Amino acid sequence: MPLSVANSKKLVGVWPDVLTPLQPDLSIDLPKLSSHVRNLAVKGVEHVTLFGYAGEGASFSVNEKLEALAYLLKSGVEGADILLGVNASSLMDVVGLIEKAHAQGVRRFLVSPPLYYQPLSQSALLDFFEQVIVKVNLSGWHLYVHVLGGVSHADVPEAVLTELFRAHPLIMAGIVDQDQHASHTLDIMRSLGAELAVTSCHEPNLQMLKPTGAVSALANLIPGVVKHLLAQDMPVQATQVKGMKVRRPDDRIVELMTLLGEHPPITALKFLLSQHYRLADWEHVRPPQGRLNAQAREALMKAFKTFNLLPSE
Repeated sequence: MPLSVANSKKLVGVWPDVLTPLQPDLSIDLPKLSSHVRNLAVKGVEHVTLFGYAGEGASFSVNEKLEALAYLLKSGVEGADILLGVNASSLMDVVGLIEKAHAQGVRRFLVSPPLYYQPLSQSALLDFFEQVIVKVNLSGWHLYVHVLGGVSHADVPEAVLTELFRAHPLIMAGIVDQDQHASHTLDIMRSLGAELAVTSCHEPNLQMLKPTGAVSALANLIPGVVKHLLAQDMPVQATQVKGMKVRRPDDRIVELMTLLGEHPPITALKFLLSQHYRLADWEHVRPPQGRLNAQAREALMKAFKTFNLLPSE
């Protein structure tokens, strides 16, 4: 359905970093992906980030991404509701994916720096993004730079972000920071937040940063919680029982982060989603992501039962 923010460059609301379901042969399970996106919409979250960090974006080919995109669009998802992850070291793969997805109605693209050749100089990083913009050569599309920060050696310095915006103010729309340190995102906000949409992927930081939108991996499981946290409304759950501690969104975020602990985040989230949906195939990850061992699975299963996920969350 069309959204009021469709023509805005700002990211508004929750954009779940959608986990990508796989079949036993490790191909994308398109019906499960569509079903998951519909379930998120039922819970009031109609935007999605496809093939981002949590969606194992770097593990899928251009053709696989385009096939999944076409399937979702055919199932009724609007192109305006999609932020498409673009992550490749090949300049022409990046350009080709943007052009072909743009032809299908997608306008927002979350572009990561190339990961293979590291470290890169500031001039090399700037040239990569410059060449993407020049070779795409389309109007009406928006670039969101995916700053990987502490999760990768491929960070994007503020000087590169500033120069890129100065040169292409109509194309560059925002910055999505994967770094878990709030100070890292705050520095970007202070420099560019007045002109660009700047947000964090680390949910515990949202209450302090107060962005207009968020790309969230935890929203695969608790979209309602992340939505309330972003809105800063901190509601009391309707299912509250007398004598039971109020389930505040910020408390629930911390509880889920604690539950995930030191487990590989993507693998662990997929396991929890498999428990929530009662569908074991959701556990499949594509290498280089690894599966959980029996001890880790048992610990997570026990902790998730204690977490007691509510329908309203």
